[in-house]
Amino acid sequence: MFKNKSFYLWVLFMPILFLIIFSRIGGGDSKVKVIFIDKVKNEITKEFKERLKRDFKIIIAMKQLKEYTLIELSGDFLLKNKENTKVKVIFPENISKEREVYTKIAVYRIMAELVAKYKLGIKDVKEFVRIKKQCEKLLEIPWGIRHTLPAIILMFILFNVLSKGVEKFFQFKEQGLIERFSVLPQGTNGVLIFFLLYQVTLAMVAVSVIFILGVLFFKFSIGLKYLIYLYFIFLFFSIFVASLSLLIFSLIKKKEAAIGFGVLIANILCALGGLWWPIEIVPPFFKKLGLALPTGFTMKIIDGLIYYKMPVKELMPMVFVLIAISVLFFLAATFFFFKFQEKD
Repeated sequence: MFKNKSFYLWVLFMPILFLIIFSRIGGGDSKVKVIFIDKVKNEITKEFKERLKRDFKIIIAMKQLKEYTLIELSGDFLLKNKENTKVKVIFPENISKEREVYTKIAVYRIMAELVAKYKLGIKDVKEFVRIKKQCEKLLEIPWGIRHTLPAIILMFILFNVLSKGVEKFFQFKEQGLIERFSVLPQGTNGVLIFFLLYQVTLAMVAVSVIFILGVLFFKFSIGLKYLIYLYFIFLFFSIFVASLSLLIFSLIKKKEAAIGFGVLIANILCALGGLWWPIEIVPPFFKKLGLALPTGFTMKIIDGLIYYKMPVKELMPMVFVLIAISVLFFLAATFFFFKFQEKD
């Protein structure tokens, strides 16, 4: 694997190229620096500030510069006269679209959750209502590196494990590796385990390389907890793709036809599943179609986790569906692989 030049092309050069191209869409990284002015200074405004830093990784700057966003809290701030609560957000002229959207999402979500937490009957806070209306339009479209890097990872899992994987399985067959493994004590089970481990390992190597590139060169930062969640999601997506590649190898006997079908499926899953562009910008029919595919479904989980900051427990039902899809394809691949071996 590591001696093959094509391995370095797909796992090193191509991720860098795609990261350079696609990470610029929407303005690059979403690290936001703000000037935070708290004219109220009560427990709620203190929590507001802490959640900006903790939940959204927004940097609170110590001195005011024209390129920083201003967030100012004033009035009674949700305690006595709720209509006198003021949330002022002023953006610099040169702010990227991604940073603007990300800041609005942060302010809206924190305000909404504080209102729910403290049972505050907020109705007429003008700035909050304005931001809420803007967020309803902007919230659906993910931007920049927080969306792009996971999408690139899924894309490279597809191309490395599905397209190249089908070809690699035929190479194993031509080299007689399947027959050699089948005579071992583990028999055909050993062949199956070797194939799937090889494919999943290749996928997770690509995942790690792209994560490292993203952190070093593209300022991708989500925290260790979310990184662990993402690895878990990518692992089961890799099992699904590895099982799919084995299924294609087992069902299509001609090498050229199987490889071509694998490339076709990989491109369809990328295009319709929102890996080349956000699925939120396509017409409703294609959006529904994309979300029904494993790629679109997985991107919805990932965007919810690291872009929209949805609670993990709200995403768990979708994660269980992803696991079920992986198990289903694994069982199908196992069945047809054993059937294929019996005929041979």
